[in-house]
Amino acid sequence: MTATLHWQLSRFYFFYYFFVGLFTPYWGLYLQDLKFNPLQIGILLSLFQFSRIIAPNFWGWLADHTGQRTKWIRVTAFFGFLGFCAVFWADTFYLMFFSMMAMSIFTSSTLPLVESLTLSHLSTSKGNSGYTRIRLWGSVGFIAAALILGYLIDLFTVQSLVWALLLTQGTIFILTCYIPEKKDKAVYLIKRSIFAVIRNPEVICILLGCGLMVSSHGLLY
Repeated sequence: MTATLHWQLSRFYFFYYFFVGLFTPYWGLYLQDLKFNPLQIGILLSLFQFSRIIAPNFWGWLADHTGQRTKWIRVTAFFGFLGFCAVFWADTFYLMFFSMMAMSIFTSSTLPLVESLTLSHLSTSKGNSGYTRIRLWGSVGFIAAALILGYLIDLFTVQSLVWALLLTQGTIFILTCYIPEKKDKAVYLIKRSIFAVIRNPEVICILLGCGLMVSSHGLLY
């Protein structure tokens, strides 16, 4: 992997998780500031996780069948940006619900597509150790966002959150335009039932571990 490609991928991870570092800790505070009750806030915050169950599978299927991952990465990033713009006019629960659902369907799919593309680029390198050095920037972005916005909210108001998120969403879209495509060789696999895959002990362990991890995040956030 070239230094240029490493930088192109690393900065995407930084700003994507910068967005997550803004959204996850502080979006509930913003919704509370809009006078939504705890039940409404819980429903709205669950939309991002709910969309992650369905949306990435659809966009991943499109990417596999067209062989154009970067195209769909840019599409999801762009419409995620547009979906978030609607938040500025969402002054009722139902308007906020549909605005956040539109944003979540696209934004939650951008990262899985980039993850797939990153691993494809790394597959031509000697080993995949480069992934940790790229993904590290995501953690740096999350920490930076959480610290910076906490200071800005104290300095101004929680309303500054929406502008920070909008700017970050726009930056993410711009950065996706610089991520190059990686053509993989076509691989023909024997079709298997999804239920046969799920019954595999290794898959059960992975799903159980991921389920417990996400559940703990739900209680924390």
